[in-house]
Amino acid sequence: MSDLPIYRALNADIGVTSLIDVEAKVWEAVAPEGTQAPYVVWQIISGQAENHLDAPANFDNVQFQIMVYDTSSKYASALRGAIRNALESRAWILNPTINQYDSNARLYGRGFDANWISDRSTTED
Repeated sequence: MSDLPIYRALNADIGVTSLIDVEAKVWEAVAPEGTQAPYVVWQIISGQAENHLDAPANFDNVQFQIMVYDTSSKYASALRGAIRNALESRAWILNPTINQYDSNARLYGRGFDANWISDRSTTED
């Protein structure tokens, strides 16, 4: 399964970078303990090779989830929207409105699930 170019896509989008420092506040899988909100985590949650009968797969269909955490539900929703807009031309948004509240951390979580068709013939970082 290919790695997804999430950081590159978010760093290239002015709508995202105007709201958050991608290098300092976007993490794969889990944010380091003590990270101050707002922050974003993403993870691959499943995937499937796009196999052919006559040749190996040349694409992977990778499902991923992005979650935004902040003390403000309004800001978390706005950042989720900016991230969704940045990725929508590259990924198929499946579940656009994951909403949660972590009462222990006192953080609102806003996220979405999406699928990214990743070309095995190109190397993306």
